[in-house]
Amino acid sequence: MKKLFSGIALMLLASFSYGQSTDPDAELVKNEFDAYFNDFNARDFDAIATHFQVPAMFKRTPDVIAATHEEVVEFFNSFPLQEGYAYSLMDHVEVHRLAESIYYLNLEFSHYNGSDELLFEGSSLYFLVMKQEVG
Repeated sequence: MKKLFSGIALMLLASFSYGQSTDPDAELVKNEFDAYFNDFNARDFDAIATHFQVPAMFKRTPDVIAATHEEVVEFFNSFPLQEGYAYSLMDHVEVHRLAESIYYLNLEFSHYNGSDELLFEGSSLYFLVMKQEVG
């Protein structure tokens, strides 16, 4: 059974990698995430909130569910960062399609202080849903 599970996991990873390289919407997801990341670096909480569809869930202890954009603003305004934090850099980003309109973005990032010294390295997993245009 263990070998079967490993084989299935490897097939899933192969299909995710293929999907990333052939899905034209993956670039749209990446572009939207870049805009969010720039707003995060600018600490523009109102702009950050525009990138979220509410309700939005943030995995913390305990989990936070923001029912309004104002609650998203409040969440990021109170988001704890390292002392001396000045900015973040994206070290590695992968976008993968899970379903027709659902993607996940795997981010590896670093936080720096004003002297460009590394404060923290981490990773985050984001789940994103492509909105369907109503015409």
